[in-house]
Amino acid sequence: MLRNLELVLNKIATSLNHSISFYVLKYIIFKFLLVICFFYEKQFAQDIEIISDGSTRSFKVDLPIDTSQSMPMMILLHGLGETNSSNASLGSYFANRDIVAIRPQSGSYLNSSGNANITLWNAILDSSRFDDVQFISNIIDYMLTNYHFINHDKIYVAGFSNGGYMSYRLSCDLSSRIAAFGSVAGNMFLVDDGIDCTDQIRDIPIIHIHGTSDTYNPYFPGGYGVFGNDIIGDEYLTISESIEFWSDYHNYENMSIDTIQAGGSFWWNGSFTETNSIRYTYEADSIMSKFVHIKAENGAHVWFYGDAWGFSSTQEILDFTSQFKLSDFIISLGDLNDDGLITIEDFDILIEQIFNSSTVNDISDLNYDQKIDIFDTLLLLERTF
Repeated sequence: MLRNLELVLNKIATSLNHSISFYVLKYIIFKFLLVICFFYEKQFAQDIEIISDGSTRSFKVDLPIDTSQSMPMMILLHGLGETNSSNASLGSYFANRDIVAIRPQSGSYLNSSGNANITLWNAILDSSRFDDVQFISNIIDYMLTNYHFINHDKIYVAGFSNGGYMSYRLSCDLSSRIAAFGSVAGNMFLVDDGIDCTDQIRDIPIIHIHGTSDTYNPYFPGGYGVFGNDIIGDEYLTISESIEFWSDYHNYENMSIDTIQAGGSFWWNGSFTETNSIRYTYEADSIMSKFVHIKAENGAHVWFYGDAWGFSSTQEILDFTSQFKLSDFIISLGDLNDDGLITIEDFDILIEQIFNSSTVNDISDLNYDQKIDIFDTLLLLERTF
């Protein structure tokens, strides 16, 4: 509903031929959408608190109207200084398409000036901040335990800006639970220890959407961002460095280019700025994963959509992630009842199989010795407790 309303209002604004009324109406649109999002959250979004790593953390849940069927789950990570309410319209977008939307709230920390707090995802693994990888994992546990209709094989994550950084972090540290990853205007942070993100047990599908004129997270190596110039070869990877990292990791041998839109434009500072949207796909014939990059030429630090770009970041992320299932890449050893969790119920199943050979399942042979016995039980106990 929000997306359709915004498109209609934008059409009206465009018809005013970029007069001063255009900007006034755009401001009204923005305020109007905020009001609608506020009432949407009050009426439909569920607020949930859990304990993660000893601290109380919170997230919002947007559920589809009909939850009678198994459905995917999309985790939406807000940007620096934002809250999970910033993603209210995104949550509605996915819920309206029969996808459970999760909007976690990041931690809040004292800013660099020391005069106020700012919300921030701990994508750089700062030990003085919350363990946000654990937090997201705990959210998945909670949702799978309490909402039986969520398909643990189709859990995805997408983030904007600092949330995009966090999505990359999860691709490194939580790929055993999340099938595919998306980042809009957020780069990758790679801990400079020589082993970060190199011990994956699977291939990783990623989509990264970024504007070339982003002044917060630079597009080009050496480019300027909000924290100063990017240093080539440091821990903060720009898009080309991220492509190089994942191409080396997967041995991507093919690259294709698709022009989404050429010769678009938007009105800025009294003149039209030309826009082009180009999709780059990196893949290999032998594996299912791929890295897709959408380059928005002259695009700023925004979540892209509309006629100027010829694509919607939201729809591109939905189309990309929905191609993949976790089981395309990994079988969760020990999850004998296939509910996405390793619990005492799996232990009960294994014990039954030890005493009843007619129910033996190959996935219960956790140590691959072609027998189901006490040694498999010991391995499962390690995973369960």
